[in-house]
Amino acid sequence: MSALLLFIAPDDRLDSWWIVEGGAVALRGSSDTVLPDDLPERVVAIAPAGAMTIYVAKLGSLATQQARTAARLLVADTSAVPVETQHVAVGEADGADRSVAVIGNGRVAVWLEQLQERGLDPDAILPAPLLLPRPETGFVRAVIGAETVLRGRSAAFADEAGLTELLVADTPVENVEAEPLILAALDAPELDLRQGAFAKRSRFRVDAGLVRRLALLGVAIASVTLLIAGVKIARYGFGASALDTQAEAIARSAGVDSTANLQARLVARRGGGLGFTATAGALASAVQAVPNVELASMDFDSDGLLRATILAPGPAEAEALRSRLRNMGLAVEATPFQGENGRIRGEFRIGRR
Repeated sequence: MSALLLFIAPDDRLDSWWIVEGGAVALRGSSDTVLPDDLPERVVAIAPAGAMTIYVAKLGSLATQQARTAARLLVADTSAVPVETQHVAVGEADGADRSVAVIGNGRVAVWLEQLQERGLDPDAILPAPLLLPRPETGFVRAVIGAETVLRGRSAAFADEAGLTELLVADTPVENVEAEPLILAALDAPELDLRQGAFAKRSRFRVDAGLVRRLALLGVAIASVTLLIAGVKIARYGFGASALDTQAEAIARSAGVDSTANLQARLVARRGGGLGFTATAGALASAVQAVPNVELASMDFDSDGLLRATILAPGPAEAEALRSRLRNMGLAVEATPFQGENGRIRGEFRIGRR
C-alpha cells in the first residue's frame, strides 16, 4: 500500500506531508518542502480536530445515505447554526454506535481548493481524532500533525487549555504513538469526510490497451467475415464452371454443337437473371467499395435471385451500397433493416433489371 498523506493545520493550511510505502513512512516533509515528482496515486488528507465536532450516535446498521439523513436530523436539534451550512458525515458502524463528524461546509471547500491548487485532489479526508482507537474507559492522547488530539468513549477533540481540563477532569489519559495508528487507519478508516456534496467524483479513463485489443478483434472479425464470403463466392464460381463443363460434354455426346441450345441448357441449370457468378461478383465489388459495410451471408435461388444479408453502420451506408448495385444495372429490393449491436442488418434481393 502506498499513499501521500497531507496533514492540514488548524489554520486550514497544509502543515506537513508523508509518503507511505509498504506500510511505513518512506519520506516526510513540511508545507515548504517541495513534493517529489513521482507521487503515489492515492492521496489522503488528515483534517484537524479543532475544525469539527465529533458525536457518537446510535444509528445501527443503516445504509450510509440513511444514516447521514438521520444524523442531520440529530444535528439540527442540537446545533446553534443552520444545519444547511454544516457538512455531516457518518462513520462505519461499531455495534449500534456510529461516529458523526460535523464541520462547516466552507472549511471543507477551502481545504479542497487549496490542495487542488497544488495539483492534489484527495481521495479521502480523515478526521484526526478518529485515527485514535476508541477506548473502553478514559481517554487516549496523541500528537497528529500540528495539534494534540484526545479521544474518549463518546467524545473526540483537540487539546485546548481550559476545555480539556473541563472534559477530562480526573479521568485517566493514556498517551499513544500516533504513527502506527495513522498507518493502520489508511486501510480501513472509520470515517471519511468525502461524503455527500464533497464526495470525490470518479473520472472516466480510457484503457488504451483495451481499445487496441478491441480494434484488433474488430479487424479479425471483419477479415473472417470477408473470408467466409470469399469462400462462398469461390464455391459457387467453381460450381458454375463445373456446370459449364458438364453442359459442353452433354452437348458433344449428343452431337449438338448449337450455342443457343447449350445456352438454354445452362440457363435451365443456373436459373434466370445474370447467373450467380456475375451477380455475386458485382455484389462483392460493391461491398468493397462502400466503407464499413459487411456481407454476412448470401444465397442464390434457381429463379436467378441473389439474397444477400448486409451489415452496415447505418442507413446511409446501406443506401450507398444499394445505389452502387443499381448503377451496375441490377435490380435491388431491400427488406427493412433492424438494429443489431450498434449496426443495422437487412437483406438485399438482387436480380437482373
